[in-house]
Amino acid sequence: MGFFDLHEPEDGQDRFFLYAMIILPLCSSGSYLFDAWYNYLYPSDEPSYIGLLSTIMIIFSYLQYCAPIRSRKVLAIYYVFICIIKESATFGYLLHFIQKKEMFQIIFYSCFLILDLLLTIGLIYCRVINEYESHIAVENKHLFHFMSRLEVILTIFIPVFMNVKYTSLTRHMIAYFLLFDFFSDSYSRFQGVWIKSAIYLFATTTTISVATEWFHFNNHVLLYEEISQLSELLATLLCDTIIILQFFPFHFKTQYVQNIAREALLFQKTLYATNNSTSISESKETNIMNDVNIKVEQKTHTDMNTTL
Repeated sequence: MGFFDLHEPEDGQDRFFLYAMIILPLCSSGSYLFDAWYNYLYPSDEPSYIGLLSTIMIIFSYLQYCAPIRSRKVLAIYYVFICIIKESATFGYLLHFIQKKEMFQIIFYSCFLILDLLLTIGLIYCRVINEYESHIAVENKHLFHFMSRLEVILTIFIPVFMNVKYTSLTRHMIAYFLLFDFFSDSYSRFQGVWIKSAIYLFATTTTISVATEWFHFNNHVLLYEEISQLSELLATLLCDTIIILQFFPFHFKTQYVQNIAREALLFQKTLYATNNSTSISESKETNIMNDVNIKVEQKTHTDMNTTL
C-alpha cells in the first residue's frame, strides 16, 4: 500500500486513517520542535506564548507505537526520525535553561531526553526486531475522539498561555488524560499486576500534575510548579511503560479465554431464557388442563341433571 508499505486496513480502519497514523506523530513532534526552538531563539523576560501549539498536538506523538508500517527497515527509520525530532526539541529547552542556570529545569529536561530515547529503543525492540503486534489497537473512532477533545485543551489552556502573569512551556498533562481514557477501554483485558499497577499510577500522577499546575497558576508558588513537573515526569515514565508492556501478550487475557467466557455468558442467558419459556409453557398447559377439567365436570353435571 503505497510508499510506506502499510498493513492492510482492519475493522474500524481505512487507508486514510493508516496514513494519518503516520503523519500525525510527525506533525506533533514538529510542533514540539518549533515551540522549543522558538523559545530559545526569541527569548523574552516577559511571560508570553511559548508551548501552546505543541501542548495541543503532543497527544498524537504517542500514536507512533502502532504506526501501520509493514517494512521493518522503514519502521526503524520512522522511529529514529521521530526520536531525533523530539530529542532536538527537548535539547532546545535544555539549552534555554542552561543559559538561565536553572538546575531543576536542567535535570527535568535531561530526564526527558533519556525517557524519549528509552521509548524509541523499546519500540524498535518490540516492533522492528521481534515484530510484536499492538494489543491496544487504535481505530478511526479513537482518532476522532482525540480530535474532538482538543476543544477541551483549547478551553483550558488558551487562558493559561495568554495570561500575561504566567509562562508555561510544552506540557503533557492533558494528553495523558486522553491517553488514560484510551488505555482504560482495554482494562477488562488486562491481567497481571504490572500493567494494572502502571495504569493506576499513571492516572494518579497525571491528576497530581494537573492539580498542582493549577495551584501554581493561581498562587504563583514555585513549589507547586516543581511538584507538577516531577509528577509529569513520572507520568511520562508510566505512559511509556504501558506502551511497551502492551506489546507482550501475557499482560492480556488470551482470546481463547475471552471466547470461553463470552460463550459461557451467552449459554447462561440462553438457558435462562429457555427456562423462562418452559415455565411459561408449562403454566399455560396447566391452565388449559384445568379449563378442560372444569368444562368436563360442568358437562357431566349438566348431563346428570338432564337424565334426572
